[in-house]
Amino acid sequence: MKKSFITLILLAGFAMQALAYDFEVDGLYYKIKPYTETPEAYVVHCAQPGWNCYSGDVVIPETVTYEGVTYAVTEIASFAFRDCVDLTSVTFPATMQYIHELAFMGCTSLYDIHIPSTVTRVNARAFENTGWYNLQPDGWLLYLDGWCLGFKEKMPLVDLIIDEGTLKVADAAFWEYETLVSVTLPNSLVSLGTHVFAYCPELRQVDFGQSIVEIGGAAFYSCTSLEDFTLPETVTKIGSWAFASCRSLYRLDLPNSITTIGNYAFDECSNLAIVTLPEGLTEIEEGLFDQSGLKSITIPTGVVTIGDLAFFACEALKTAVIPETVTEIGDHAFVCPNIDTVTCLGGIPASLYYNSSSFEVPSNTCLIVPCGCTETYRNSDWGVVFSNIIEDCDGIDETAEIISVFPNPAQQFVHVKGITVREMQLYNVFGQLVKTVQNTNEIIVEDLSKGIYVLHITDKDGKNRVMRVVISR
Repeated sequence: MKKSFITLILLAGFAMQALAYDFEVDGLYYKIKPYTETPEAYVVHCAQPGWNCYSGDVVIPETVTYEGVTYAVTEIASFAFRDCVDLTSVTFPATMQYIHELAFMGCTSLYDIHIPSTVTRVNARAFENTGWYNLQPDGWLLYLDGWCLGFKEKMPLVDLIIDEGTLKVADAAFWEYETLVSVTLPNSLVSLGTHVFAYCPELRQVDFGQSIVEIGGAAFYSCTSLEDFTLPETVTKIGSWAFASCRSLYRLDLPNSITTIGNYAFDECSNLAIVTLPEGLTEIEEGLFDQSGLKSITIPTGVVTIGDLAFFACEALKTAVIPETVTEIGDHAFVCPNIDTVTCLGGIPASLYYNSSSFEVPSNTCLIVPCGCTETYRNSDWGVVFSNIIEDCDGIDETAEIISVFPNPAQQFVHVKGITVREMQLYNVFGQLVKTVQNTNEIIVEDLSKGIYVLHITDKDGKNRVMRVVISR
């Protein structure tokens, strides 16, 4: 259903671009690009019978003026030069950013093509059935000015290795390669376009190289066999829906270089249980982990807003930690029917959506707030959602830099990783000591009641640390 919906949107967009124009200047036809900060236009077809609108040597200007408004020319629309069999050359302006699907389809006299460095997106089929395209051997990977445009004619493919020196991979270059299992990207690569590997159901392994900066929208949409991957510290942006419906993906360790993750990037990743979010994020976008398998989440300090539906229908989610920097939480951000604990580190409650609909959680979910802040939260919108509010007055270090405690939430045992433990003492929320172990990194908790506990840890050098542990059943 979702696949059909996305495909229909793409096709509808292509058709709209191909069949209409807003104005003509010096023999070129343009459509005004909506919703831009400054006026922009893109080149379209004349939409007259016969298709053959353009011929000879075409020079596309950087700007064009119509009715007193000057527009930057930034895109070539789908089918813009379709079947212009007498077109011999095109000169692109420095303002050009995007060349859409089948933009030059059927330009059989067009042999010399150059993509300017300003272009950030090219559809893999932009130059199909041009003179240049027809000269390429069937079954070969197509490379043009640092771009990989996929194969000429779709090939049966198991392992894909893209040549070193490639800078970008075009949109939809390997869409629906159903036998593709592994991908090796070159160290030279800086960006992947949209839908590059969408609907590759057997794709399991991806080597992203060492220089990639941006992963385009829906790049790995519905790669249902992809289980794990490592991104280099060069990545700064993950596009919307980039890994949505990757139902085998089970963990994410995202580098701190990432500052932007688009909406629904991990939507319907139903087995995604473990996530480490980058410290540079300022926003959790709409639907980011919608219907994911997360068991716990710690929002990094620096995040200001948590968008609508961010953790919608996360049925496995047990604990969430929200930093003091968060000031706004969107509609149905946390619809988590099994969550035990929400910890807020800020003394000032974040603003919730109208009628407190940011949270749909069990009535007995525990809200942990800073010492002395119980009444502040109880008298805010948070008090409408949470009746069980507990203060944290133990100075718990949520960011202990050396050790980690897992599993957390726990059912049978808790293990401490990263240090040699001399002694561990476990206290309940009333400050009562319930268990002590020595000279072991593991403590059995299966005999304890469900709830929140505080673990005091002393290492072999006598250094003390304190961590919170949730015991669930």
